[in-house]
Amino acid sequence: MHSAHARRSLRLINDSGAISAASAWLRTLGDSFELGSELTFRLDLCASELVANIVNYAFEDEAPHTIALDLILEPQSVKLAVSDDGREFDPLGLPDPVAPATLEQASLGGLGVHLVRQFADQVSYERVSNRNQVTLAWTRPSRSGPAGGRAPIRRGVERRRKRALTFPLLRTDGTQVAANQRGSKERRALGFISRIELFRDVPYALIEGMLAHCPQRDYPDEYIVLAPGVPNENVALVLAGRLRVHLDSPHTGQPAGDFMSVMVGECAGELSIIDGEPASAWVIAEPGSRLLMIDANTFFSELLPLPRVARNLLGMMATRMRQSNNQAIERMRSSMLLERLQSEMRTAQDIQSGMLPMRSPLFPEHTEIDCEASIQQAREVGGDFFDAFFIDEKRLFVAIGDVCGKGMPAALLMMRTLTTLRSEAGRKQGQKGHLERVMERINRKLALNNDRLLFASLFIGLLDTGNGNFRFANAGHMRPVLLRKGESATLLKVPCNPIAGIDPAIDYALGETKLGRGDLLLLYTDGVTEAENSRAEQFGEAQLLATMNAQSGGSAGSAIAAVREATHAFCASHPQADDITLLALKYLGDD
Repeated sequence: MHSAHARRSLRLINDSGAISAASAWLRTLGDSFELGSELTFRLDLCASELVANIVNYAFEDEAPHTIALDLILEPQSVKLAVSDDGREFDPLGLPDPVAPATLEQASLGGLGVHLVRQFADQVSYERVSNRNQVTLAWTRPSRSGPAGGRAPIRRGVERRRKRALTFPLLRTDGTQVAANQRGSKERRALGFISRIELFRDVPYALIEGMLAHCPQRDYPDEYIVLAPGVPNENVALVLAGRLRVHLDSPHTGQPAGDFMSVMVGECAGELSIIDGEPASAWVIAEPGSRLLMIDANTFFSELLPLPRVARNLLGMMATRMRQSNNQAIERMRSSMLLERLQSEMRTAQDIQSGMLPMRSPLFPEHTEIDCEASIQQAREVGGDFFDAFFIDEKRLFVAIGDVCGKGMPAALLMMRTLTTLRSEAGRKQGQKGHLERVMERINRKLALNNDRLLFASLFIGLLDTGNGNFRFANAGHMRPVLLRKGESATLLKVPCNPIAGIDPAIDYALGETKLGRGDLLLLYTDGVTEAENSRAEQFGEAQLLATMNAQSGGSAGSAIAAVREATHAFCASHPQADDITLLALKYLGDD
């Protein structure tokens, strides 16, 4: 299960591939965080419209620009922030669309922003630091499954959606057809008897007098109507609200877990009345419920002798039995699924651990460098990975990355990425163009036959241990921390490239720097900077840099230990939502 608080970020370049990349990213997160098909569709649609609008209209030059997407998940809401550094544009300033007088006068397109406004619960805009930022918000769907009862209906939102982008229907003479001009007869208001399944098709005259003597009870607060082992003397008919039938002990005030719903018109307690045994389940009246209580004597002597009542009761009991059987089957299926998922998780952890170099230090035989790495796995295995190996006597290849998703799919994609990385980096090639070819081949292999639209962020580098030259390529990954001897820690300046696995034809720009004796590089995944505490605050880059500043002159191992301790102290008891992966490389020089 995912944490109630989470934040995920994606950075794109303003080209045609940005739209599909944003769409794939959100669909993957929608599945990963169990946001449901409707909300995932709305996120996908709104993001696609906004990114398409930015790509097509935001920039007047041909230079690459960054489009930032941030998905923020909170216990009750889901927010999507989309920002760009294009010309100022407030989508909330656009007037509502006006219906054309005739079909011929209608224009194509131009409704994308209006779709966003209609498919999001809330839309806000601000211009901050020369960037447009549009923030969309939705109510987060309930996690209750089919056995958890009906999810609350957001009627205000539904009514707003139903009237979104509607245009009047016109007659040929130009007059408008009113929405309520439909042929129907006035329906007669019926009493509660007509809503009770037990009394379906039973003449009123046979039961009205009898039911008039049965008490009605209102429950303003949650109330235990029946409890296991306690004798029952009444059949409870639901006139308003809902009853919950729990097979296990419920937590009063917290209607979660497995239960069956007894809705208006249905009844509870009839089985214990018929067999004379105490109640076998918990029956809870929700706040605002009203029950009609029929005592056992009235039930047996006046109701059951009526053939139609007996037939209705048999039908209700058969339906209840099917529901109970289905719930038992679902419980068994859930138990088997949980066992399978746990087995897959263990296998995924084994795959992740078995593929990564775990010596400490990684290269004790090379005195010109100090290199350490660490991975701290979350409860749900992610797709973090790292690698480091010499491709010849002087050149050290390092890599760190994070594939999308969790569990077995992420582990398998990680294994594929790492295998491809080692194969391509280990090819015998000249120094010129080596790193470019490695990155381009990895990206192409991940992008081809990628039916599930999975992708990976990746940082790779090649260090010449003889002179300290460090060349690197970045595919949408976190910028490493560079701690030069005697200086403050900074983020390494890297070219802005898209993530790997989206477009097989991307040309990746490279960066280069020179490491001096005592300089240290820290490579890490987003599990570090996006680690959250109980207030949904993130550890962030600023705290990471401050932690590294305190490590000036220290070893690679001490730097990793300090970052792990700092994130652990920051998160305290809040559960770790993502893998925390670190690779530290300190250049000592070639004597």
